[in-house]
Amino acid sequence: MLPVGGKQMNKGEWVVVVGRRDQVEEIDFIQKLGYKVVLLNTVISMEDALNADLPVEVDLNDEAAVLRKVSELAGRCRIGAVYTCNEYRLILGAKIAEALKLPHVLSVEAASNCRSKARTRALLREHNVNPVAFKLVRTPAEALQALARSEISLPAIVKPSNDAGSHMVSRCETLEEVWQAVEAIRSSGANWVGQPLEADILLEEFVDGPEYSVECCTVNGITTVIAITAKETAGMIETGHLVPAPLAAEEQKAVEAIVIQALKVLGVDYIVSHTEVKLSAAGPKIIEVNARMGGDQIHRLVEAVTGYDLRKLAFHIAAGGTLDDAPRNLPIATSAQIAFLLAGQSGIVRLQREAVGSIEGVQELKLLVEDGQRVLASHSNYNRLGYVIAYGSKDKHASDHVRAAIDALQLTIDAWQQPQDGGQAEPIGKQPAVSCCKPGA
Repeated sequence: MLPVGGKQMNKGEWVVVVGRRDQVEEIDFIQKLGYKVVLLNTVISMEDALNADLPVEVDLNDEAAVLRKVSELAGRCRIGAVYTCNEYRLILGAKIAEALKLPHVLSVEAASNCRSKARTRALLREHNVNPVAFKLVRTPAEALQALARSEISLPAIVKPSNDAGSHMVSRCETLEEVWQAVEAIRSSGANWVGQPLEADILLEEFVDGPEYSVECCTVNGITTVIAITAKETAGMIETGHLVPAPLAAEEQKAVEAIVIQALKVLGVDYIVSHTEVKLSAAGPKIIEVNARMGGDQIHRLVEAVTGYDLRKLAFHIAAGGTLDDAPRNLPIATSAQIAFLLAGQSGIVRLQREAVGSIEGVQELKLLVEDGQRVLASHSNYNRLGYVIAYGSKDKHASDHVRAAIDALQLTIDAWQQPQDGGQAEPIGKQPAVSCCKPGA
């Protein structure tokens, strides 16, 4: 049993899971802990319908309809917790918890402060948390005016305020690229899940330096850093993560301090969070704050190295628990890494899947493509080709295993050109797939 508002959350009580996230297995682990699951999602797969105790299809973009449905469910199910690690549903999850009058939950205000990158930037600037220079614009012309007045300099970052997964995030080197990036967001109108995009578009300074994410939990206003993850990128796309990050002691201390300060300013409490930071020449700077655990299988890397399963820790906190009484396994690795595979150009995939099976330390090879398949160039985190996960030991770092696996995979993209006369397409160039292979410190 877990304490909820001074009482005990009993086995058999119901948990509302909002907008299930792929590869997180929320339904399974919550049920194994002895609770029943109400699954709310816009579309529910047959597998989820069979697994959830009560699957409910409802348009998650229609908050009023969701709250009416939850009110109806609360009349016949004793709901003890609301759980989501879906970035797009954080505000909705907070509103459901508030409507149910559940104690010890992320507030709607804090969820909104994190979900809206414009609000995050404004609050960090207001409280002088080593702020990133930014300007809110609504048109390409406004963006160019800001650059002309030297409010922001090139290169610059253009991003929507309320999307995720690096979708429509651009690093712009020229005025033309800024114009095109702002216009692309403005003309889109909706984010990846169909929610209206905020009218304000972020034009930010480009922060140069290595990137990290800080995995924390906050309970009763006290934040504890669980792990720091080193990140690799190709443009704006994340290509890999490594735990623990190879940071010097003073660097680690500075990164942890600014993240704890940012979470306090944004009002974050009773959650596991994932904050992205760059270590610039002017010190660490917050890139964005996510009021949920990190994606991209980071929870697996953190668990291997620290013993904490961030999925279960997030639920434990939502159910009224604390870090002191949280479940923790024995660490099984000294380092853990995931490397994502990207198509640097459109073309045909070539790979040797079988060659990876015998590589030491490899925990999983996940391929979303087959040899001979045509693919488009990767443009965001949503159309990568797959990943490799490896764990390291005191004798061999995880990055060594990842590098060996990628070398064995021999993944390349053959670019093809269709002759104008309609004849058979011919190869015009080969490019290795982009991947993360950051050596250990």
